[in-house]
Amino acid sequence: MKYIKNTCLPMIIVLMLITVCGCEYVERVVDTDDASKLDSTPLNVTMIYPNDCVGSAAYCDGFHIGVRTAVTELGIILTELNGNENDPDATEMLMRDAAQNTDLVITAGYQMGDILNRVAPDFPDVKFTIFDVVLDMPNIAAVNYKSNEGSFLVGAIAALKSETGKIGYIGGADVPLLHEFEAGYIAGIHEINLMADITVEYISLDATGFIQPEKAKELALAQYASGVDVIYTAAGGSGQGVLEAAQETQNFIIWVDSNGNDLAPGLVLTSMAKEIPVSVQRIIQEAIDGNFMAGVRYFGLEDGGVYYAVDEHNMPLLSDEIITKIESLKEKIIKGEIIVPDTITLPRE
Repeated sequence: MKYIKNTCLPMIIVLMLITVCGCEYVERVVDTDDASKLDSTPLNVTMIYPNDCVGSAAYCDGFHIGVRTAVTELGIILTELNGNENDPDATEMLMRDAAQNTDLVITAGYQMGDILNRVAPDFPDVKFTIFDVVLDMPNIAAVNYKSNEGSFLVGAIAALKSETGKIGYIGGADVPLLHEFEAGYIAGIHEINLMADITVEYISLDATGFIQPEKAKELALAQYASGVDVIYTAAGGSGQGVLEAAQETQNFIIWVDSNGNDLAPGLVLTSMAKEIPVSVQRIIQEAIDGNFMAGVRYFGLEDGGVYYAVDEHNMPLLSDEIITKIESLKEKIIKGEIIVPDTITLPRE
């Protein structure tokens, strides 16, 4: 009994202290910032890329930067997954699994559109975001860019810089999304030079064209050999092949989706860039704040969603006269004085 007494006495003292001081102590803990953080659950986000494309310095890198920045700045829990271009059924299963364990699923690319169209209705309580696809559903935010507007400006730059009057375009897949780039680019070239000789080629009829840099290089070398001195590439990871051809022949290339001016200073004439990282973080912040907005959105020149990139890497290539001309065209597009086409006429001439 003596052992029990000695053990219980300190406990009784502690209980007395809690009785006297407990209310103030509990109140202080609940009101602290740390307690608020414990009460809030981080947003669980899954980013599904259309393929193993991160690191190609093009399309997917913008999304990778956006979600990784959200981890450090917004405190999200992030999972990144790669879809399979050649196995849409496996990619669909990947998305379904993600939807069962995620608050927000983000994906991108036209090849993911049909998959998300099938998956999203089965998970009405999950938020989905897709880029560069028009899908109008109550739980999908579809973010699109007016790539034709940005392509118009880089087309005008190509025409102003070309010495041969022969200008090229290499797309990844011969599909409507890439036709928007082509249409704007050709319209921009014709704004400067109606007599320009334009070569348009696509690597593939489907999304496999985004992962064939060897084929892209072959096409680019042939274009440069024919006298083309500027090529605009909208080909995802295949753009690396066009870049290699530009370096080997010392001709100009125009990059796409992200600012690639530093990839080959002196040869990358400019980049038709999209503000993908900013858009990704905006969507995530909306979901965190409870303000997720489903529906189709478009971002273009007016709001900075697309732009032609000028920095220390390509500034020596663009004279004041060129910049002045391009800024004038940009202003006319924003004011509606120039309507940039987003479709092409088939068959091509």
